[in-house]
Amino acid sequence: MGFSQLYYTSCERGLSGHPGYQFNAATPGVRPDVMAEVASMTAYKPPPTLAYDVDPAVLAAAPVNLCYRPGSTTVLAQVAFVGTDYSRRFGNYFAHALVTENQADFGQALPIELWGSALWTRREADDPALPVLGGLVPGTLDRHEAMEFVAAHPGARHLPALLTAIDLAVRKQERKVVLIERDADAVARWIAAASYLLPPETARQMSFSTYEHEPRQSRMNVVGTLAESDVDRNGFETYHLFDLVADEVSEIPVHPLAQFLVDMGVESAEELWRRAGDLADGSEHGLDDWHPVVLADNGTDREGVVVVAPWLAAHARRLGAPTVDRIGTLLDVEGCPADVLAPLAEAVGAVGARGFAENVELAWARAFVAGSPTGSALSLRSASARDYAAVALAERLPVSSADVAAALLSWAATCRIPVSDDVQFQTGLRAFGPEVFGENAGAWLLPLLRDWPDLRAGVVAHLSTVVRSDLSKVVDLLSSELAPALGLRQAPGLTTAVLVADAAAGRIPPSRALARIADSGMVPPEVLTRLWPNGWTHHDALLLLENVEKRLFCESPLLEWLDSALLLPPSESGGETYDRLCAKVREEPVMDVLPRDTVKQITTRFETVALVDRMVAAQSAGQFDQRMKEFIQAFHRVRSGPRKADMLSMVLDRIGEFRFEWFALLYVALGALRKAYWDEADQALNGRRPDPAVAADLLTLAWHLKDIGSVRGANAAHRTLQDHTLKSVGKWRRSDVLRTAEMLRRRGPADLADWFAEQSSTYAGNAIARFVLKQMRKRGAKP
Repeated sequence: MGFSQLYYTSCERGLSGHPGYQFNAATPGVRPDVMAEVASMTAYKPPPTLAYDVDPAVLAAAPVNLCYRPGSTTVLAQVAFVGTDYSRRFGNYFAHALVTENQADFGQALPIELWGSALWTRREADDPALPVLGGLVPGTLDRHEAMEFVAAHPGARHLPALLTAIDLAVRKQERKVVLIERDADAVARWIAAASYLLPPETARQMSFSTYEHEPRQSRMNVVGTLAESDVDRNGFETYHLFDLVADEVSEIPVHPLAQFLVDMGVESAEELWRRAGDLADGSEHGLDDWHPVVLADNGTDREGVVVVAPWLAAHARRLGAPTVDRIGTLLDVEGCPADVLAPLAEAVGAVGARGFAENVELAWARAFVAGSPTGSALSLRSASARDYAAVALAERLPVSSADVAAALLSWAATCRIPVSDDVQFQTGLRAFGPEVFGENAGAWLLPLLRDWPDLRAGVVAHLSTVVRSDLSKVVDLLSSELAPALGLRQAPGLTTAVLVADAAAGRIPPSRALARIADSGMVPPEVLTRLWPNGWTHHDALLLLENVEKRLFCESPLLEWLDSALLLPPSESGGETYDRLCAKVREEPVMDVLPRDTVKQITTRFETVALVDRMVAAQSAGQFDQRMKEFIQAFHRVRSGPRKADMLSMVLDRIGEFRFEWFALLYVALGALRKAYWDEADQALNGRRPDPAVAADLLTLAWHLKDIGSVRGANAAHRTLQDHTLKSVGKWRRSDVLRTAEMLRRRGPADLADWFAEQSSTYAGNAIARFVLKQMRKRGAKP
């Protein structure tokens, strides 16, 4: 095949048939479009410092442009400045171009190696028909020269970035690379260094020119120029600038393979790419694709294994067990992420590279157990990996967070890796115990609790400590879906929580729950709050004093709760219950440790009850006057208004035990009692639902007050009570009035009902009196 040749310059005779810039000569058969392309890419503008009429030595030093453009038709050309043309016009250049449609014509030579080749000419041909060039003659530029040049250059540190930029330019056809150097020879050596280091395919696909005066107009991937040329330094959006004279370089993230290649060196690159080619499958393009291939055959650190592992997993079957095992000896898989190692272990194990597979499994197990286990878990085959996993799980599980421990246990169950009973217990105690109170805990905990029985024991042990500091959390947990799985109701340490929960649900009375809790000798304050959110009533306190160990009321918290109950007003639960409570407290040891004010209140209450008891009993013993005087004297000795009200309330609470003729005497003698009695009765008489029974009591009392008219103040009390009662009854419906009269008739004395009918006419008119008398006659009453 060979290369077609073309000469382009300003000449007097050429293929155009007239003087000027034209092809001086060409190999016959080159297409016109190719010739136009060559003319375009070889255009040359000298640097501005090149003076007119310079001597031959200066002309020889003018920058040479070796330019290369691959494609369906590949062009390699040298463009040299030759000074004047046939007409002595200054600025002429001579382009010698080689054209081929077969890249194989280059053989082993790289395009840049034609720099300074003896095959290039700067002289016009006499014969317009040039022969086909059968082979290339490289110049003196080789790997060793390129290596020495870069090593001695101040800008050597920019070589990795230059490789990265060229890879992007070739692979993505985006930004070109502009190289500024002191001369074209230096540019050529940078391009040579890049060509030797980059993947061979990239080097052959890289278009370049060693000198162009206006780089922005170039279509090459790599454009060389001089500092004095026309460089747009604000055009970084269209190119990456490497000004290696001014040490001004565009910022670009260095590709890790570019750095690796530079570290390996220019002279080692040839063998490196030969070995990499043996591993490749032919689909590789650019640094990204070649990165894992190169690292796989040269060994790498932990970060590199992250790159190699996915590639090796994907190509293990193609490469075969011996090659995979060989690569495995070069890779340090220890410390790599588990999600990277898992597919690699599966792949190398499937291909039969057992030694490497065992190493990867062991590294995966270390990474999985020590890290945050995520992704698909690996089912371990090798004994060494399984043994390690069992030991590592025993160390990691008890100190893991709940989500990590859950992942590790699920993996252990899948792989059937044993976990000792004690490790399960400690994991349940430390990792899962605190998590049972979380929202939706049952959804992910229940499967683990079913699979690992001793895990349950650890969780329950944790709850046994929580119940002492936060009873409510455990009580609430008893109604969750986790309670049956954990066997909480049968756990000895949770008895208190179970009893409180049962009381809250109404399965047992709160008093029985407290009595059983008190059997342990200690009652946490939170127990009382859960059982009685609103505190004890008098009834509660009395019931507990009868059923709970007495000594516990002498200590906190029962002592404070009993004291609070004793200080409640008797009206909260009824005076009788409170009186029974006070009497009970006086009999118990707690009386000796209650606060002084509480003891005084109990004692006073008890004494008052005794006074009322004696008055009630004196009615049949003929000693009422004496006992009544004792009560009245005691009442007047009390200075506290609330205490006086309590004394009156105690009498009114037991009014049903007094006969009216005796109560009438007390009613007359104690004005405060009259007011308290009437205040209660007035509500019953004048409310929305009048109470005939209260009216009957008031009228009976008024009747007896009339009978003791000789007693001082009795007549006035009689008139007042009678007037107030009859005025209220006079406003009632006839049915309520009749019920009142009927009650009076049944109660007696015999003429009490007639007296009511007679007095009613005074307040309600003759009509109501006649109605009452008429109804009483119908029922057989004496008119």
